[in-house]
Amino acid sequence: MEENSATEPIAISLKKHIVVYGKHDYIVENIKGLIEKADYTASGFSVFAEAMDYLRMNPFDAVVIGGGVDPHDRIEIQKLIDTDFKHAKIIEHYGGPATLITELTSALEESK
Repeated sequence: MEENSATEPIAISLKKHIVVYGKHDYIVENIKGLIEKADYTASGFSVFAEAMDYLRMNPFDAVVIGGGVDPHDRIEIQKLIDTDFKHAKIIEHYGGPATLITELTSALEESK
């Protein structure tokens, strides 16, 4: 751990951090839970502006975009990643929870 100027320890995680953006809060929370159970860290948003602010200001490894998200939002997230976060992966998840972790793991493995 590193220490900050107030001598409070700062936790540094080596886990991959995943951002979830979806249309409904309860789905976002469920997806976050699945991701965290798979030993990743996750942040989730159902408001586009909040998701974009977070993506611009915080480190992340991938974005999971839910099936009900507006096409314009998808395009804007893709532009941001293509421009400023080329290392990050986008997983457009349309199915149920059974395939999510496999899709996520496969996408993250491609970047190695």
